[in-house]
Amino acid sequence: MKRDCFDTIHPTAAIIYFGFALAMPMLLLHPVLLGISFLSALAWTVQLKGARNALQFFCRFILPLMLLTAILNPIFNHKGLTVLFYLKHNPVTLESVAYGAASGVMLGSVLLIFSCFNRIITDDKILYLFGRIIPSLAVVLSMALRFVPLFTTQAKKIALAQRCSDGDPASKSIVKRAKSGLFIFSALITWALESAVTTADSMRARGFGLHPRSFYTDFRFDGRDTVVSLFLAAGIAIFGTAAGCGKITVTYFPKFRINPASPLFIAACIAYALTLLIPVIMNIKESVAWHYSKSKI
Repeated sequence: MKRDCFDTIHPTAAIIYFGFALAMPMLLLHPVLLGISFLSALAWTVQLKGARNALQFFCRFILPLMLLTAILNPIFNHKGLTVLFYLKHNPVTLESVAYGAASGVMLGSVLLIFSCFNRIITDDKILYLFGRIIPSLAVVLSMALRFVPLFTTQAKKIALAQRCSDGDPASKSIVKRAKSGLFIFSALITWALESAVTTADSMRARGFGLHPRSFYTDFRFDGRDTVVSLFLAAGIAIFGTAAGCGKITVTYFPKFRINPASPLFIAACIAYALTLLIPVIMNIKESVAWHYSKSKI
């Protein structure tokens, strides 16, 4: 996993960015905005994971879900006036195909952004953001985000130990592979329960829940955070103005309609793209500065 410049941004600015990046694709299924959201999230994922790992992650998990959503929607959703053809006496409409494609791209964008969120927003940042306001929820969220990668790592360790003792399950029959999977799952659940008890005892021994509680943080809002926050505020303001004026609207049912492009819509798209590409631009800027510094040595 590569170092990312956005990882050093203040948690407040980071959570505003992710809130905006996650909310807009789900609220506004505009094709142009979905394309911008998807490409910007994919570009950042490539920077975070590397091109090869990002391609594997996309092809194994994201792309199948996108295709499944795009295919299933027109099969089960028969709304729309423009009938393309009939599938077993059920109409497949242009509107349902367009809505399915938009939903698939939206799902892919959200999943890619969440993968970046999981990399950037760490346990410490969640505790910083919500620790004073809703401490119980902050602890639950931080533990939940930590649990998924920890669970995956432990599953790989158990599978490796199982492979060393019984051999590679891929070369065995389906029944033996199923038994091996059940053994790994059982061992993983046992480990998770033991770990939960240990964590609870440790938290109780450290005085969790006692009052008054202290609060420590090493996050400081510096000049770079101010610049990023101003860019975020400007981009969100321009985009919000266009959305409030009704320039970013699309209708899928009963007939697909999209508003013609206007100067305010174009400005909103540019602001939206630049806002979502803030992490990518920061990484490119640092990479250029680093290579320039090396060339001067």
